[in-house]
Amino acid sequence: MRTLNFKFLFPNYGGTTQLFLDYIYNFKNVARYYAHDFNDFNIGLIQNVLAGYKNRNKVAEILRRQNLSLGNRYAGENIDLFEKENTLAVVTGQQVGLFTGPVYTIYKIISAIKLSSALAEKFPEYNFVPVFYLEGEDHDFFEANNAKIFNSNNELVKIEFIPEHIPKENYGPVGALKFDKKIKDVLNKIESELQDSEFKSEIMNLLRYAYDEGVNFTEAFVRFCSELFKDFGLIFLDPSDPELKQLLLPIFRKEIEEHPKLAGLIIDVSAELERKYHAQVKPRPLNLFLIYKDGRFPIEPDEQEGMFKLKGIRFKFSKGELINILETNPQLLSPNVVLRPICQDTLLPTVAYVAGPSEIAYFAQFKPAYDYFNIQMPVIFPRISATLIEPKVKKILDKYQIDIREVYTDFQSLAKKIILSNSEVDIQGFFDSVKSQFELLLEGIKSFVSGIDPSLSDAVTNSSGKILYHINSIYEKALSASQRKNEIANQQIQKLKLNLLPEDELQERVLNITYFLNKYSFGLISKLFDELEIFEFNHQFVYL
Repeated sequence: MRTLNFKFLFPNYGGTTQLFLDYIYNFKNVARYYAHDFNDFNIGLIQNVLAGYKNRNKVAEILRRQNLSLGNRYAGENIDLFEKENTLAVVTGQQVGLFTGPVYTIYKIISAIKLSSALAEKFPEYNFVPVFYLEGEDHDFFEANNAKIFNSNNELVKIEFIPEHIPKENYGPVGALKFDKKIKDVLNKIESELQDSEFKSEIMNLLRYAYDEGVNFTEAFVRFCSELFKDFGLIFLDPSDPELKQLLLPIFRKEIEEHPKLAGLIIDVSAELERKYHAQVKPRPLNLFLIYKDGRFPIEPDEQEGMFKLKGIRFKFSKGELINILETNPQLLSPNVVLRPICQDTLLPTVAYVAGPSEIAYFAQFKPAYDYFNIQMPVIFPRISATLIEPKVKKILDKYQIDIREVYTDFQSLAKKIILSNSEVDIQGFFDSVKSQFELLLEGIKSFVSGIDPSLSDAVTNSSGKILYHINSIYEKALSASQRKNEIANQQIQKLKLNLLPEDELQERVLNITYFLNKYSFGLISKLFDELEIFEFNHQFVYL
């Protein structure tokens, strides 16, 4: 298996910011923004997490109920383990996108399961269970409503669910949105676009079971994922559950009563990060949403009137009314990105959170929030990052003897090199020779005219720049003409880019797992478990 240092992806791909690079390769540069080095799991951390966790019995009861009702039949043993006082959670989470969204969601789950196993081996006196925190309260519908695959013609297509009745303003929590009869059109669409394979009927049967009319996004996500990972005991947690919201009352109350104190703490660290790196999250005075008339709206203080209002609509209420909602209907309150990890680590004994590059960046702003609520901040562990290399892609790489790094560092130069190497004439050599001869001629002209008048040397230099510009222009035209003549090589170059960098982005951030499962069977999940390395902190390549 090949790997690629993330620096080769910076700054063009996959959220690879300078902060992320320092986190991975120079942790000392960012250590003050995090509670723990992700390479240093220790007994002290484990004991602190266990000592601060108070909700085990109630959460275990809710997890058992939730997983059964959501269609996850495989988590029973791990929930039994969760009930034990020496059990910790390795958590990851993601928006409940259609068919699980981009394939990095699958890598997150694999990372959490493999890290749980590694920690159990390192600390045999403790138990570690993988938990997927379902981010169904997010209201960005158009981020969650689609999946992208290659069709039988190797064209990238977007499979999209649009409900029959589209809300005018705000979709509300995506996880609660139920699929209407339009989901049948979506399933027919993906079935027609996926190439025929011996595994197609099996994958379509699972999709039709999971994504059925009347099922919501959260339940469909769990139905699908729990079958993919049925051998690993993955636990799912839906934080929108009213009983879980009851456990979060102290968090919500403190945020309401003491705002904007937390915002001030976040602003201070954000300002420092802006000077050195960047701040991923924009702080808000109050870090809560209200679910109102099926929409999900940020709550904003109206300091002039001493009231609160919902952003984007004309609805105001007093602090007393907000506290009343908190006490009588806490399920209507929802944390924003700042409070979400605080809620997560109140509900779970989290020893590690498996995060992508963007999440790692925003956790740099959240250490003050953990201190503010007196909650142990977990290890923020980098998820596996990977690209799957299909045989058709490997064939192109081998044919043109391409170093995989070139694809990510300078694809345009790579494409030119391949075209030149397959040209019937040596375009590069010819024009290099022309330029060399021109430079020799230029030196002779300069020497001659300088003897007449030294000021003429500058005129020669200026004229030479224009001539070189035209020579380069002719070179590019000759290259394009050769490229048209060598159409097969050009098509293969474009196929290479489409498969490795669809939409000029990392494959893991675009393609959906169903495309790969359809071609390589459900056994692909086991292959990924076997080949992806949890402690390899570079971008990995898996050859299928």
